[in-house]
Amino acid sequence: MKKTISRSVYFFIALTLIIVGVIVKYFLVDDNLGARFKNLNHEILSSDIIFFLAIILGLVGLIIYAIKKSKKSRLNDLTIIISAILILPITIVISLTPFLQTLHPGEVGENTFSSIFTYVAIVGTFATFGWIILIIATFIRQVFIILTSDIEQ
Repeated sequence: MKKTISRSVYFFIALTLIIVGVIVKYFLVDDNLGARFKNLNHEILSSDIIFFLAIILGLVGLIIYAIKKSKKSRLNDLTIIISAILILPITIVISLTPFLQTLHPGEVGENTFSSIFTYVAIVGTFATFGWIILIIATFIRQVFIILTSDIEQ
């Protein structure tokens, strides 16, 4: 069971984000969330951020799948599951923001639900930093193991 989950968890998250991105793009308020391209007047919409995150997570899933496929790799299934759990809070925040903008426009911090949402965003930010550190350390460790292990194994 752990092997099946670790094999497809990133692809499942990316597919879910793509579905949410399409829903946001065509059915909800697609706000710019204050983000703009540098030196351009083009706004980055929340659906663009969701699609960008889905592409990144899909690529990370492909890289993990390629590393795991190597016979020399010692990548643990639990490491993949923990890294996916670390990225979940920020994906939930990014996915739910357009829904909250549609249901309660401009009411951030005015009720208990939005305060809880703010706390989840804070936890998600720190968890994302932990995820980045874990993924980079895992990639470097596995590449080092693959490159330095004996060919005879």
